[in-house]
Amino acid sequence: MIEDAWSGSIDSDLGSIEPEPWATEADLNEAEAELAATATEPVATAPGPEPTEAEFVASEPEPADASPPEVAVLATEYLAVGRTPDVRADDLWAEAGRKILRFHLARMLARVPGVVAGEDAEEVHAMRVAGRRMRAAWRVFGDGFERAAVRRYRADLREIGTRLGAVRDLDVLLEILVAYAAHRSDRQRAGLEPLVGAWRGQRETRRVELLEILRSERFTSFVDEYVEFAATEGLVAVPPAPHAPGLVRNRMPSTVWAAYEVVWAFDDGLAHADLATLHQLRIAGKWLRYTLEFVREPLEPEATGLIRAVVALQDHIGTLHDLHVAATLAREVAADGTDLSGNQVKSIDRFVRHLDLGTERLQRTLGPTWRPLVAPDYRRRLGRAIARL
Repeated sequence: MIEDAWSGSIDSDLGSIEPEPWATEADLNEAEAELAATATEPVATAPGPEPTEAEFVASEPEPADASPPEVAVLATEYLAVGRTPDVRADDLWAEAGRKILRFHLARMLARVPGVVAGEDAEEVHAMRVAGRRMRAAWRVFGDGFERAAVRRYRADLREIGTRLGAVRDLDVLLEILVAYAAHRSDRQRAGLEPLVGAWRGQRETRRVELLEILRSERFTSFVDEYVEFAATEGLVAVPPAPHAPGLVRNRMPSTVWAAYEVVWAFDDGLAHADLATLHQLRIAGKWLRYTLEFVREPLEPEATGLIRAVVALQDHIGTLHDLHVAATLAREVAADGTDLSGNQVKSIDRFVRHLDLGTERLQRTLGPTWRPLVAPDYRRRLGRAIARL
C-alpha cells in the first residue's frame, strides 16, 4: 500500500505487489513466465478459485455512473503513440523525456473509461502504472524543463496517483485474502467475512473518491494542459548551455550508474536487513528499473536481461512487503472488532499467521534474486549496454 499527499496510505511512488509492464506487454509476459519457472514455494498472493458469495464474499456494490470523461477519450485519440516511446541516443535530453511522458500519458488516459466503468480491477492497475512511469520520468528528465512546470505536473500526477493507489492497494489486499480463503473450510471462510467486508467497504469509499477526481474540472484542465505539453516540442524546455551535455548519449550513462550505485550500496548489510530497509531497497530498485526502461531500445540487446533481474528483486520484496501490510491491517480489524465471534477471531488469527510465515520465508530466500543483481557480470553487461549510447 502507499502513502501520498491525499490518501495517507503506506507508500508513495511504489505500489503493492502488482507487477508492472515494461515498454511492451510481451516482455512482461516473458519475464513472468521465466520467474514462475524458477520460483520458490508459492505464497497465496494471487486469487485462486473464489468461494461462493453466500459462503464468503459480500456482494459487490453497484458500479457508479459509468460514463467516462470525454476529454480523456479525445486526448487518447490525439496522442497517437507507437509500441514504445522510441527514445534515441541522439535525442535532446528534454525531448527524450517528452517522448516518454507522451507515451505513458496516452496509456494512462486510455484506461480512464475502464476505471470509471469499474468492471475490471486491472484498469485501475494499468492506469496507476502509467501514471507512476510519468512521475519517474519527471524525476529523471525534469531538469530539462522549467521548474514551475515540473512542480505543477508532478503535483497533479501525485494527486491522481494517490487516488488510484488507494483503490489498487485494497484490490491487492482482497486478492491475497480471497486466495487464502479459497483453500479453507466453509467455517473458516465464514470467519473471515468481517475482514473481507471491511476491506470491500474501504475499497468502495476510495473508488468513489477516485471517480470524483476523474469527473472534476480539475482533471479536465490537467488533461488539456498535459496533452499540449506532451505534443509540443520545445514547450517549457530549458535549452542546454553551450558545450554542456544535452543529449541522451552523454547524460544517461552517469544517470544509469548513479541509479545502480544506490542499489549496490545495500549489499553490505542486506543479510540482516529489516523490513523497512528492504522496502527502501525496493524503492531504489524501481528507480534503476525505470531508468533502464526509458532507454531500453538503444541499450539492447543487454537491456531486457538487465531489467529482468531488477524485476525479480522487486517482485520478491513487493510480495514480502504486501504480505506484511496485509497482516498488519488484518490485526487492526481484529483488534477493533468488539463484536467478533470466537470463530471469526480464530479465522483472522490463522490468516495473520499464514501471512507472517510467508513474510519470514521470503526474507530468508531473498539471496537468489539479489545476488545476480550485484554480481560482477551484471556490471559488465551494464557497462556494455551504456557503451552503446
